[in-house]
Amino acid sequence: MNSISIGDLANTFLIQRQTTGLKSELTRLASELTTGQKNDLGASLAGDFGPYAGIERSLRALAAYATANTEAAGMLEASQLALENVQSMGQDLSSALLTASSAEDVVLIRVTAEDARQKFSAVVSSLNTSSADRTLFGGAATDRPALATGEQMLAEIVTAVAGETTAAGIVAAVDSWFDDAGGGFETMGYLGSSKDMGPMSIAEDETAAVGVRADDQVMRDTLKGYALMSLIAEGALDGDVAQQADLTAAAAEKMLTADGDITNLRARIGAVEARIEDAQARNAAEGAAYELARTQLIGADPYETATELQAVYAQIETLYTVTARIAGLNFTDYMR
Repeated sequence: MNSISIGDLANTFLIQRQTTGLKSELTRLASELTTGQKNDLGASLAGDFGPYAGIERSLRALAAYATANTEAAGMLEASQLALENVQSMGQDLSSALLTASSAEDVVLIRVTAEDARQKFSAVVSSLNTSSADRTLFGGAATDRPALATGEQMLAEIVTAVAGETTAAGIVAAVDSWFDDAGGGFETMGYLGSSKDMGPMSIAEDETAAVGVRADDQVMRDTLKGYALMSLIAEGALDGDVAQQADLTAAAAEKMLTADGDITNLRARIGAVEARIEDAQARNAAEGAAYELARTQLIGADPYETATELQAVYAQIETLYTVTARIAGLNFTDYMR
Protein backbone atom coordinates (compact mmCIF):
# COMPACT_ATOMS: atom_id res chain seq x y z
CA MET A 1 0.00 0.00 0.00
CA ASN A 2 1.47 3.32 -1.07
CA SER A 3 1.48 6.23 1.41
CA ILE A 4 1.34 9.88 0.53
CA SER A 5 3.41 12.34 2.55
CA ILE A 6 3.89 16.09 2.42
CA GLY A 7 7.05 18.07 2.83
CA ASP A 8 8.04 20.05 5.90
CA LEU A 9 7.21 23.43 4.29
CA ALA A 10 3.79 22.23 3.15
CA ASN A 11 3.14 20.84 6.60
CA THR A 12 4.05 24.19 8.14
CA PHE A 13 1.61 25.99 5.85
CA LEU A 14 -1.09 23.44 6.67
CA ILE A 15 -0.64 23.96 10.40
CA GLN A 16 -0.70 27.76 9.98
CA ARG A 17 -3.91 27.48 7.98
CA GLN A 18 -5.54 25.32 10.62
CA THR A 19 -4.39 27.66 13.39
CA THR A 20 -5.74 30.74 11.60
CA GLY A 21 -9.07 29.05 10.93
CA LEU A 22 -9.48 27.97 14.55
CA LYS A 23 -8.50 31.41 15.86
CA SER A 24 -10.98 33.05 13.52
CA GLU A 25 -13.70 30.69 14.70
CA LEU A 26 -12.74 31.37 18.33
CA THR A 27 -13.01 35.13 17.76
CA ARG A 28 -16.39 34.74 16.08
CA LEU A 29 -17.82 32.63 18.88
CA ALA A 30 -16.43 34.93 21.58
CA SER A 31 -18.06 37.90 19.85
CA GLU A 32 -21.41 36.10 19.56
CA LEU A 33 -21.25 35.02 23.20
CA THR A 34 -20.54 38.61 24.28
CA THR A 35 -23.10 40.40 22.08
CA GLY A 36 -25.73 37.67 22.00
CA GLN A 37 -26.05 38.13 18.23
CA LYS A 38 -24.87 36.18 15.23
CA ASN A 39 -21.93 37.71 13.40
CA ASP A 40 -23.09 36.62 9.98
CA LEU A 41 -26.45 38.36 9.64
CA GLY A 42 -26.84 37.28 6.03
CA ALA A 43 -26.68 33.61 6.96
CA SER A 44 -28.92 34.06 10.00
CA LEU A 45 -31.57 35.89 7.97
CA ALA A 46 -31.20 33.73 4.86
CA GLY A 47 -30.66 36.91 2.90
CA ASP A 48 -34.05 38.41 3.83
CA PHE A 49 -33.20 41.66 5.63
CA GLY A 50 -36.70 43.18 5.40
CA PRO A 51 -38.09 42.11 8.80
CA TYR A 52 -34.78 42.87 10.53
CA ALA A 53 -34.59 46.35 8.99
CA GLY A 54 -38.16 47.07 10.09
CA ILE A 55 -37.39 46.05 13.66
CA GLU A 56 -34.24 48.18 13.73
CA ARG A 57 -36.18 51.20 12.44
CA SER A 58 -38.82 50.75 15.13
CA LEU A 59 -36.20 50.41 17.86
CA ARG A 60 -34.45 53.60 16.72
CA ALA A 61 -37.77 55.45 16.71
CA LEU A 62 -38.57 54.20 20.22
CA ALA A 63 -35.13 55.30 21.41
CA ALA A 64 -35.85 58.79 20.03
CA TYR A 65 -39.24 58.83 21.77
CA ALA A 66 -37.59 57.74 25.02
CA THR A 67 -35.22 60.71 24.83
CA ALA A 68 -38.08 63.08 23.98
CA ASN A 69 -40.22 61.71 26.82
CA THR A 70 -37.41 62.09 29.33
CA GLU A 71 -36.90 65.69 28.26
CA ALA A 72 -40.63 66.43 28.28
CA ALA A 73 -41.07 64.84 31.70
CA GLY A 74 -38.18 66.92 33.03
CA MET A 75 -39.71 70.13 31.66
CA LEU A 76 -43.11 69.36 33.15
CA GLU A 77 -41.60 68.46 36.50
CA ALA A 78 -39.68 71.74 36.50
CA SER A 79 -42.92 73.56 35.60
CA GLN A 80 -44.73 71.91 38.49
CA LEU A 81 -41.97 72.85 40.92
CA ALA A 82 -42.01 76.46 39.70
CA LEU A 83 -45.79 76.72 40.08
CA GLU A 84 -45.59 75.01 43.46
CA ASN A 85 -43.17 77.70 44.61
CA VAL A 86 -45.46 80.43 43.26
CA GLN A 87 -48.52 78.91 44.93
CA SER A 88 -46.76 78.23 48.22
CA MET A 89 -45.48 81.80 48.49
CA GLY A 90 -48.93 83.11 47.57
CA GLN A 91 -50.65 81.04 50.23
CA ASP A 92 -48.22 82.19 52.89
CA LEU A 93 -48.60 85.84 51.87
CA SER A 94 -52.40 85.66 51.62
CA SER A 95 -52.73 84.77 55.27
CA ALA A 96 -50.43 87.62 56.27
CA LEU A 97 -52.38 90.04 54.06
CA LEU A 98 -55.70 89.12 55.63
CA THR A 99 -54.25 89.61 59.11
CA ALA A 100 -52.66 92.95 58.22
CA SER A 101 -55.79 94.30 56.50
CA SER A 102 -58.04 93.47 59.42
CA ALA A 103 -55.63 94.84 62.03
CA GLU A 104 -55.11 98.16 60.22
CA ASP A 105 -51.75 98.40 61.95
CA VAL A 106 -49.28 100.55 60.04
CA VAL A 107 -46.23 98.61 61.23
CA LEU A 108 -47.75 95.23 60.36
CA ILE A 109 -48.85 96.52 56.96
CA ARG A 110 -45.37 97.87 56.24
CA VAL A 111 -43.66 94.60 57.24
CA THR A 112 -46.09 92.58 55.13
CA ALA A 113 -45.55 94.94 52.19
CA GLU A 114 -41.78 94.48 52.38
CA ASP A 115 -42.31 90.70 52.41
CA ALA A 116 -44.58 91.00 49.36
CA ARG A 117 -41.99 93.02 47.47
CA GLN A 118 -39.35 90.35 48.05
CA LYS A 119 -41.75 87.58 47.12
CA PHE A 120 -42.75 89.46 43.95
CA SER A 121 -39.17 89.19 42.68
CA ALA A 122 -39.00 85.54 43.77
CA VAL A 123 -42.24 84.71 41.92
CA VAL A 124 -40.94 86.38 38.75
CA SER A 125 -37.73 84.37 39.09
CA SER A 126 -39.77 81.16 39.38
CA LEU A 127 -41.71 82.02 36.23
CA ASN A 128 -38.40 82.57 34.43
CA THR A 129 -37.37 79.00 35.20
CA SER A 130 -35.72 77.10 32.37
CA SER A 131 -35.08 73.41 31.76
CA ALA A 132 -32.58 72.00 29.28
CA ASP A 133 -31.76 75.60 28.27
CA ARG A 134 -35.38 76.28 27.35
CA THR A 135 -37.57 78.80 29.16
CA LEU A 136 -40.70 77.07 30.45
CA PHE A 137 -43.25 79.88 30.56
CA GLY A 138 -42.25 81.98 27.55
CA GLY A 139 -44.29 80.08 24.99
CA ALA A 140 -42.50 79.50 21.68
CA ALA A 141 -39.74 81.94 22.72
CA THR A 142 -37.64 79.48 24.71
CA ASP A 143 -34.35 81.33 24.26
CA ARG A 144 -35.01 84.23 26.62
CA PRO A 145 -36.64 84.95 30.01
CA ALA A 146 -40.42 84.95 30.07
CA LEU A 147 -40.63 88.10 32.20
CA ALA A 148 -38.65 91.19 32.94
CA THR A 149 -37.21 91.27 36.44
CA GLY A 150 -39.47 92.05 39.38
CA GLU A 151 -37.56 95.28 40.05
CA GLN A 152 -38.04 96.47 36.45
CA MET A 153 -41.76 95.75 36.41
CA LEU A 154 -42.32 97.27 39.84
CA ALA A 155 -40.57 100.48 38.77
CA GLU A 156 -42.95 100.76 35.80
CA ILE A 157 -45.99 100.04 37.98
CA VAL A 158 -44.94 102.72 40.47
CA THR A 159 -44.90 105.20 37.58
CA ALA A 160 -48.30 103.98 36.36
CA VAL A 161 -49.99 104.58 39.74
CA ALA A 162 -48.32 107.91 40.44
CA GLY A 163 -50.90 110.43 41.52
CA GLU A 164 -53.44 107.86 42.73
CA THR A 165 -54.58 108.65 46.28
CA THR A 166 -57.05 105.84 46.93
CA ALA A 167 -56.83 102.07 47.10
CA ALA A 168 -59.52 101.78 44.42
CA GLY A 169 -57.57 104.07 42.09
CA ILE A 170 -54.37 102.05 42.54
CA VAL A 171 -56.21 98.76 41.96
CA ALA A 172 -57.71 100.12 38.74
CA ALA A 173 -54.33 101.39 37.53
CA VAL A 174 -52.61 98.08 38.28
CA ASP A 175 -55.41 96.13 36.57
CA SER A 176 -54.98 98.35 33.53
CA TRP A 177 -51.20 97.90 33.52
CA PHE A 178 -51.48 94.12 33.56
CA ASP A 179 -54.62 93.56 31.47
CA ASP A 180 -54.85 96.24 28.78
CA ALA A 181 -53.85 95.29 25.25
CA GLY A 182 -50.60 97.10 24.58
CA GLY A 183 -50.32 97.96 28.26
CA GLY A 184 -47.23 97.91 30.38
CA PHE A 185 -47.22 94.18 30.98
CA GLU A 186 -47.49 93.32 27.30
CA THR A 187 -44.96 95.90 26.16
CA MET A 188 -42.22 95.47 28.76
CA GLY A 189 -43.27 92.94 31.41
CA TYR A 190 -43.83 89.83 29.31
CA LEU A 191 -40.84 89.01 27.10
CA GLY A 192 -42.02 85.69 25.72
CA SER A 193 -44.01 84.76 22.62
CA SER A 194 -47.74 85.09 22.10
CA LYS A 195 -47.66 81.56 20.67
CA ASP A 196 -47.51 78.42 22.78
CA MET A 197 -44.53 76.12 22.80
CA GLY A 198 -44.88 73.47 20.11
CA PRO A 199 -46.30 70.05 20.97
CA MET A 200 -43.93 67.29 22.08
CA SER A 201 -43.89 63.91 20.30
CA ILE A 202 -44.25 61.23 22.97
CA ALA A 203 -45.15 58.19 20.84
CA GLU A 204 -45.95 57.31 17.27
CA ASP A 205 -48.78 59.58 16.08
CA GLU A 206 -49.15 61.01 19.60
CA THR A 207 -48.14 64.43 20.89
CA ALA A 208 -48.56 66.32 24.14
CA ALA A 209 -48.79 70.07 24.71
CA VAL A 210 -49.23 72.14 27.84
CA GLY A 211 -49.56 75.70 26.60
CA VAL A 212 -48.81 77.45 29.92
CA ARG A 213 -47.32 80.92 29.56
CA ALA A 214 -46.40 83.68 31.97
CA ASP A 215 -48.89 86.00 30.26
CA ASP A 216 -51.85 83.72 31.00
CA GLN A 217 -54.55 85.50 32.97
CA VAL A 218 -53.94 83.38 36.05
CA MET A 219 -50.31 84.51 36.08
CA ARG A 220 -51.28 88.15 35.61
CA ASP A 221 -53.78 87.95 38.46
CA THR A 222 -51.17 86.35 40.71
CA LEU A 223 -48.62 89.05 39.93
CA LYS A 224 -51.24 91.75 40.55
CA GLY A 225 -51.65 90.68 44.17
CA TYR A 226 -47.92 90.86 44.82
CA ALA A 227 -47.61 94.15 42.95
CA LEU A 228 -50.45 95.82 44.85
CA MET A 229 -48.90 95.05 48.19
CA SER A 230 -45.38 95.88 46.98
CA LEU A 231 -46.57 99.40 46.14
CA ILE A 232 -47.10 100.09 49.84
CA ALA A 233 -43.42 99.22 50.39
CA GLU A 234 -42.66 101.75 47.62
CA GLY A 235 -44.50 104.49 49.53
CA ALA A 236 -48.02 104.30 48.09
CA LEU A 237 -50.76 105.81 50.29
CA ASP A 238 -48.27 106.81 52.98
CA GLY A 239 -49.99 108.27 56.01
CA ASP A 240 -53.39 106.81 55.19
CA VAL A 241 -53.61 103.53 57.12
CA ALA A 242 -57.26 102.95 56.21
CA GLN A 243 -56.54 103.14 52.48
CA GLN A 244 -53.46 100.94 52.87
CA ALA A 245 -55.61 98.39 54.70
CA ASP A 246 -58.12 98.49 51.83
CA LEU A 247 -55.31 97.99 49.32
CA THR A 248 -53.99 95.10 51.41
CA ALA A 249 -57.45 93.50 51.41
CA ALA A 250 -57.70 93.92 47.63
CA ALA A 251 -54.30 92.24 47.20
CA ALA A 252 -55.38 89.34 49.43
CA GLU A 253 -58.59 88.87 47.43
CA LYS A 254 -56.72 88.68 44.13
CA MET A 255 -54.20 86.18 45.51
CA LEU A 256 -56.87 83.95 47.03
CA THR A 257 -58.74 83.87 43.71
CA ALA A 258 -55.54 83.18 41.78
CA ASP A 259 -54.64 80.32 44.13
CA GLY A 260 -57.53 78.19 42.90
CA ASP A 261 -56.65 78.97 39.28
CA ILE A 262 -53.05 77.89 39.86
CA THR A 263 -54.33 74.62 41.30
CA ASN A 264 -56.33 74.04 38.12
CA LEU A 265 -53.27 74.91 36.04
CA ARG A 266 -51.13 72.42 37.90
CA ALA A 267 -53.82 69.79 37.42
CA ARG A 268 -53.61 70.37 33.65
CA ILE A 269 -49.87 69.85 33.74
CA GLY A 270 -50.35 66.75 35.89
CA ALA A 271 -52.69 65.28 33.28
CA VAL A 272 -50.03 65.74 30.61
CA GLU A 273 -47.45 64.17 32.91
CA ALA A 274 -49.71 61.14 33.30
CA ARG A 275 -50.01 60.84 29.50
CA ILE A 276 -46.24 60.93 29.16
CA GLU A 277 -45.83 58.23 31.82
CA ASP A 278 -48.36 56.06 29.98
CA ALA A 279 -46.51 56.63 26.71
CA GLN A 280 -43.20 55.71 28.36
CA ALA A 281 -44.70 52.46 29.66
CA ARG A 282 -46.18 51.59 26.26
CA ASN A 283 -42.96 52.42 24.45
CA ALA A 284 -40.95 50.32 26.89
CA ALA A 285 -43.25 47.33 26.38
CA GLU A 286 -43.14 47.78 22.62
CA GLY A 287 -39.36 48.05 22.72
CA ALA A 288 -39.09 44.82 24.72
CA ALA A 289 -41.26 43.05 22.15
CA TYR A 290 -39.08 44.29 19.29
CA GLU A 291 -35.92 43.26 21.16
CA LEU A 292 -37.34 39.76 21.57
CA ALA A 293 -38.25 39.59 17.89
CA ARG A 294 -34.76 40.71 16.92
CA THR A 295 -33.21 38.10 19.18
CA GLN A 296 -35.30 35.42 17.51
CA LEU A 297 -33.99 36.55 14.13
CA ILE A 298 -30.29 37.05 14.81
CA GLY A 299 -29.79 35.95 18.40
CA ALA A 300 -27.04 33.49 19.30
CA ASP A 301 -28.00 30.79 21.81
CA PRO A 302 -25.61 31.34 24.73
CA TYR A 303 -25.43 27.66 25.77
CA GLU A 304 -24.83 26.43 22.23
CA THR A 305 -22.26 29.18 21.59
CA ALA A 306 -20.42 28.45 24.84
CA THR A 307 -20.30 24.73 23.98
CA GLU A 308 -18.90 25.46 20.52
CA LEU A 309 -16.40 27.89 22.02
CA GLN A 310 -15.15 25.26 24.43
CA ALA A 311 -14.82 22.75 21.60
CA VAL A 312 -12.82 25.15 19.44
CA TYR A 313 -10.62 26.00 22.40
CA ALA A 314 -9.93 22.29 22.91
CA GLN A 315 -9.09 21.92 19.20
CA ILE A 316 -6.59 24.76 19.41
CA GLU A 317 -4.94 23.21 22.46
CA THR A 318 -4.72 19.86 20.64
CA LEU A 319 -3.26 21.54 17.55
CA TYR A 320 -0.62 23.33 19.63
CA THR A 321 0.26 20.06 21.40
CA VAL A 322 0.62 18.16 18.11
CA THR A 323 2.62 20.98 16.56
CA ALA A 324 5.00 21.03 19.51
CA ARG A 325 5.56 17.30 19.30
CA ILE A 326 6.18 17.43 15.54
CA ALA A 327 8.63 20.27 16.06
CA GLY A 328 10.45 18.16 18.65
CA LEU A 329 10.99 15.16 16.33
CA ASN A 330 14.55 14.32 15.21
CA PHE A 331 15.90 11.92 12.59
CA THR A 332 16.71 9.21 15.13
CA ASP A 333 13.18 9.23 16.48
CA TYR A 334 11.81 9.22 12.94
CA MET A 335 13.87 6.08 11.97
CA ARG A 336 12.72 4.05 14.95
